[in-house]
Amino acid sequence: MKNSRNFILYDSFKDIKSNGEFTGSIISKCQDKIIFSDNIKISDSEGIIITEGLIIGFEKKGNNIDPISRNSDFKWNLNEIPLEYSVLIPEDTMEQYDQGQFSNDFPFTINLLHTAGLLLNDLNFGVNHLNFFKGEILKNPVSMIRNGIIVADRVVIDDNVNPVFYDCLIVGRDKDDELNISYEPIVNVDDKVVVYIIILGIEELKI
Repeated sequence: MKNSRNFILYDSFKDIKSNGEFTGSIISKCQDKIIFSDNIKISDSEGIIITEGLIIGFEKKGNNIDPISRNSDFKWNLNEIPLEYSVLIPEDTMEQYDQGQFSNDFPFTINLLHTAGLLLNDLNFGVNHLNFFKGEILKNPVSMIRNGIIVADRVVIDDNVNPVFYDCLIVGRDKDDELNISYEPIVNVDDKVVVYIIILGIEELKI
């Protein structure tokens, strides 16, 4: 694979692989799940290794599908990697994100104790609690949308029952399938383009 010197550490679509050990704020897309980590090692001999990454998504358990948020180690052989991409968030973008966050003491913000699914667009196992939280402010949402990922400080469900994300990191592909990273203070999203929204529980974030 080709090497890249920018924020893209690995991209299976564009044949990019940057060998080395990287630390910082790293977001990886692994099939229909998202992995947050502060480290990743990429090499021809060992493949890709992430230590103590936080994996987020939905997982089928029997006849149910439940949101997951758990810490784990990951190691993939280069011939069997399920990753679509791994990106290192630039420091200036992380600074914007950190500066925009609400205090946890803000009186009208809802912090969930445990991770919960807010929305899942799936024909067989659909989840939709948007109307229940209409007008509320929910802390720590993570969303997978078409061609992208949104990591936000908070989400508000507007009068049209659409999610509005505040203080957002966005990782996504443009029309040429190039990966881009941006910070946006506000992102309005039609729920029809959302794959899922998961609200991270404060107990899981303490781990």
